Amino acid sequence: MFPGWATNDDTDDDAVMMIPSPTGQLEAHFEQADSATRAIVICHPHPQYGGSMHDAVVDTVYTVARHHGFATLRFNFRGVGASSGRFDNGVGEVDDLLAALAWLRDRTQPFAVWLAGYSFGSNIVWRALERAGSVEGVLLIAPPVALMDFAARPTSSAKLTAIAGDRDDYVDTDALARWAREVAAAKVATVHGADHFFSGAHTDLAHAVDQALR
Repeated sequence: MFPGWATNDDTDDDAVMMIPSPTGQLEAHFEQADSATRAIVICHPHPQYGGSMHDAVVDTVYTVARHHGFATLRFNFRGVGASSGRFDNGVGEVDDLLAALAWLRDRTQPFAVWLAGYSFGSNIVWRALERAGSVEGVLLIAPPVALMDFAARPTSSAKLTAIAGDRDDYVDTDALARWAREVAAAKVATVHGADHFFSGAHTDLAHAVDQALR
């Protein structure tokens, strides 16, 4: 078991808030320890397939980030949970991430900022990079590089890691390796035996996230 790692299934209601967005407001969960010097925004998987900020993979990233002392921001894309608006095929969701990022920066300057996303959320992170300003690190979990737009984008000097299971039906591991080498200059971490949902492999996923955030 990852030292100190345990999922947090019970969201602290006091940390749930609404933040301004292009469509009104986004439901979000923010936590910041007094000792925090870095911050991370975490994006959830596809809204039309049950994705939300309460997803188990998102929770794993959040928990490990807290272990490393990050201030953490999770939020629901437009039309999910109490967030206003409706699904916008990834276009408006990029704007949602940028709004969440701006909100975070207003409260955590001069923290170094990371972006993380799982599946659909990883694509939103990737597409937002050219408008996101300076980020210290990017964490893409189960990025479907052969199915969505993962064209080359500026990442400045950001540390970039992609994590995927070798039994993921939505991530072509060969395509991911080529993309990491030719497009993104990314490090790829493989979680052996894991599917797209990391079923039964969340501890191994936590180890991979731990290494990426070090």
